[in-house]
Amino acid sequence: MANASTLDNRRFLVGAAIGTGMTAKAAAQGGADFLLALNAGRLRVQGGPSISCMLPLADNNRAVMSFSRAEILTRVALPVYFGACVFDPDCDLERLVQQVAEAGFQGICNFPTVVHFDGAMRARLERNGVGLAREVRLLQLARQVGLKTCGYVRELGEALAMADAGVDMLCINYGWNAGGVSGVPSRFSLDEAAEHARVICEAVRARHPAVRCTVEGGPITTPDEAKKVAQVSGANGYIGGSTIDRIPLEAAVAETTSAYKAVAQLQHRLHNLKSEWLGDGHEFGLIGRSAAITEVVKMIRKVAQSDISVLVTGENGTGKELAARAIHLSSPRRHQRLVAVNCAAIPRELLESELFGHEAGAFTGAHKARIGRFEQAHGTSLMLDEIGDLELALQAKLLRVLEDGSFERLGSNTPRHSDARLICATNRSLHAMVAEGGFREDLLYRLNSVEIRLPPLRERIEDIPLLVRHLLPRIADEVNPRVREMDASAYRVLMQHPWPGNVRELRNVLERAVVMCDDVVVTVDDLPLLDSRMPPPPSPRPGTGHAASAVAMPESEREWILDALRRNRFRRQATAVELGLSRKTLYNKMRRYGLL
Repeated sequence: MANASTLDNRRFLVGAAIGTGMTAKAAAQGGADFLLALNAGRLRVQGGPSISCMLPLADNNRAVMSFSRAEILTRVALPVYFGACVFDPDCDLERLVQQVAEAGFQGICNFPTVVHFDGAMRARLERNGVGLAREVRLLQLARQVGLKTCGYVRELGEALAMADAGVDMLCINYGWNAGGVSGVPSRFSLDEAAEHARVICEAVRARHPAVRCTVEGGPITTPDEAKKVAQVSGANGYIGGSTIDRIPLEAAVAETTSAYKAVAQLQHRLHNLKSEWLGDGHEFGLIGRSAAITEVVKMIRKVAQSDISVLVTGENGTGKELAARAIHLSSPRRHQRLVAVNCAAIPRELLESELFGHEAGAFTGAHKARIGRFEQAHGTSLMLDEIGDLELALQAKLLRVLEDGSFERLGSNTPRHSDARLICATNRSLHAMVAEGGFREDLLYRLNSVEIRLPPLRERIEDIPLLVRHLLPRIADEVNPRVREMDASAYRVLMQHPWPGNVRELRNVLERAVVMCDDVVVTVDDLPLLDSRMPPPPSPRPGTGHAASAVAMPESEREWILDALRRNRFRRQATAVELGLSRKTLYNKMRRYGLL
């Protein structure tokens, strides 16, 4: 511990009136010269105002002794003053002073203090012997056992009484701090406090030149304000309580919270911008703003909130697994992992065990029991991909699970239960399989409570630019970081291709193009040879009663033309040449899309 006498060699002292070890260490790191362990500081960190230390909430001296010995005295190398309360007439001052010295404190101060009272309350305390005279007596006894003393005062008479008693330092206190959330309005202005302190400092030094005078509280809430008061008054230092812990903490917490809130707001804004740019399903990887994909995302959000079984249909490469995962991630079960099984990827003889589990000895090689995917998915979602590949015997067992949630492991007659939410996917027509006898009609009706059909890419050609802008940077980061964008000629070729492999095929084409690209822009020369013949319109799906509607792509074509116009500084001839259009055709399209 530093010796309190070192304070005499300081030009301007800074004291920290604190109530926790964390604040003590922070104040020491910041350069404080001494600490005052006060119950007011303890109450502040508990969420109460400093003024509550004046109330009989607890034994002040016992509380200060307890937290100081546990958190402060052994953790900082600074002089620590004990904040002593003498309002209790039964308090033995000599014994208290001795306990403070034995505990390892270097000094003592009179806080809570009677100087915070005035009027009738102050007069009654003084008449009953627990006023300023008792506080002066405390500090006199402290000096006799070698403790340094700091006397809290407000008025000139109080300051002179303390100085005459031989205190080492005065703290001219202007009341509870005015700043922060729980500050108390001060009856002193900053100029009034400075002038008031000047009068006291000059009077005390005239009689006791060695006594150091510090200021604290009231209107002094910032370092600049402390500097101003010290310059006018000639004070030797400043003691901060709320201004060192509560007010900076309030400001820091508010600022930090606001910053985190800004991050959340920024993320929300970014999400909205991505939705505007890539479509509402972008968070699930379902990129597009076409009516077809927008309807899919809308259905996903609706069905996700219930536990109803869902059948996701669509050609290979349309994103059926993405849709299934989107249903799970939008559901109340999203906090648990989705369990997924590809029925086409597991040998038929092992699929029953995979789904329902088996007991030890159920078949050759079954050396120990194994739980199946339905048990794993208890409480979460189970995705069965390529459900059309499930053989009829397993279809019957699956139907039972859908009806009452029960099943048995292979080699067992003990019923087990699972509340897994079932999401199935297939690229086959289950209606056609029912007609051919390859799929149970009753199972289809149970699975088909809600069907979500993923449209093939040829039915949403207008989403190709969005998909390219989403996929291209990610692919480039992996295989060719130089690539930045794709030119209009390449876009035109992509939008003329029928995409039998759908989005998966598009990604493969982009990967090849990025690898082959020698520049920063992918051109048509970098693309593989693509067939531009469009397939015939799809036949009506069972139960729909209508054919797929024709695909319109005005918005994408508008963006395609606008990008080319910008690159050519809106020179129509150059733009027409780049796009492979006649000037008249370009003009008509510009007029159609409002680009004139």
